[in-house]
Amino acid sequence: MSQTLHLRNLALIGGGAMGEAILKGIVAAGLLPAENLFVGAHRPERAEYLRAAYGVTALTDNAAAVRDADLVILAVKPQMVNDALTPDVAAALPDKAVILSIMGSVPIARLTGIFPGHAVIRAMPNTPLAVGAGMTALAPGDGVPADALEDAKTIFGACGEVVVLQEKEIEAVTAVSGCGPGYVYILVDALADAGVMAGLPRATAIKLAAQTFAGAGRMVLETGLHPDVLRDQVTSPGGTTIAGIHALENHGVRGAMYDAVQAVLDRSEELKGNK
Repeated sequence: MSQTLHLRNLALIGGGAMGEAILKGIVAAGLLPAENLFVGAHRPERAEYLRAAYGVTALTDNAAAVRDADLVILAVKPQMVNDALTPDVAAALPDKAVILSIMGSVPIARLTGIFPGHAVIRAMPNTPLAVGAGMTALAPGDGVPADALEDAKTIFGACGEVVVLQEKEIEAVTAVSGCGPGYVYILVDALADAGVMAGLPRATAIKLAAQTFAGAGRMVLETGLHPDVLRDQVTSPGGTTIAGIHALENHGVRGAMYDAVQAVLDRSEELKGNK
């Protein structure tokens, strides 16, 4: 993946945790000089923090932030769409600016209604983006230039892994990787609790559990082997690991994952109905 961008100026609307994580990745990878990065923040103190921390131009005026942008990343909460993405912001956009949105449950069709004439890419990252270990899915809308999609891949690639798919698959992505860190934190906490019960100090148990999940995930990604194959490599006939796996299967860990993903999909549909 190229580590240069096909654009001059980038604007980011939303200077919260996810917005800062993206900004941090861009700056750390040297994708653009700080003077070519503009942020629209909700509060003056947040704007001042981002200016001091990253050397970017941070403003409380979103329209001013996007005025010279070739790519605009929307990193505000979905419920803030009407407040943050006002007609004056749309009017301030340069004609060829591309919109890249990380706002969950806000479809491309709605964004093209807010920004008529502008190509839109929808993204679904997750919170490990903040430590350079994110998982981001990109769904380009109609008319997205190839260079803009490559830029989106490069930006999120600086913060983790990237896949490109169709927008109709974004809800499933949300249920798997978007919400997935929450599931993993529960499992890390549960495994650590079991370690404490087995006699380990709490801090040691948490470190053992967390690094085990991190390492196992890395094994899947870097070897390219199916999880079943990797599981078999650590599962001796009649051994201790298969005894533990048997206990997990008896308690329905696999079914719990199916139910968790379906619960997210169901709740997402409910939230759409409330809008």
